[in-house]
Amino acid sequence: MVSESTLTLDILPLSADTARLVRVYGTAPCVVLPGTLPAPEGGSLALTELGDYCFSEKPRSLPAADKTCRYTVEPDGTVQLTRAFGQAVGGTCRRYDFDFDAPASDADTLHPVCGNFVEEIILPDSLQVIGSCAFYNCRRLRRLSVGAGDLTVGSDVFLNCFALADLLVRAAPEEK
Repeated sequence: MVSESTLTLDILPLSADTARLVRVYGTAPCVVLPGTLPAPEGGSLALTELGDYCFSEKPRSLPAADKTCRYTVEPDGTVQLTRAFGQAVGGTCRRYDFDFDAPASDADTLHPVCGNFVEEIILPDSLQVIGSCAFYNCRRLRRLSVGAGDLTVGSDVFLNCFALADLLVRAAPEEK
């Protein structure tokens, strides 16, 4: 069961109004990712990619802060841009706890949703690419839900995901 918590997403905007998820922070090990995000210049971005090592404890080659945007996702699904390309847009800054093995100590502390912390992820229907090693060493990941659209999956995506028991594909019976 996915719990209700505030999420913070680090996003790399791409061309053609699309975006790549770089990192997720939250207070609960179960997350629902939004399909669309407000674009920094107006309009919207479709979340189409999970970056390489996105949910891994030790991400590799993260883009610089001046290349990414940070979003807050409220429990009701409301998405708000809080930082664009290294510049604050509004709202408050949160303190991050990077002890990967310990849960967040209070409601205002965000924890990287990765590695041994993450248990369930619901990916948006807009997702088209899952980068290599996206869930590398997510040993407690039990359930992953994806849409029915075409999906390109990188190498070693589920390496060391020993608890993964359910891979749910949201599709109508007549869909491919």
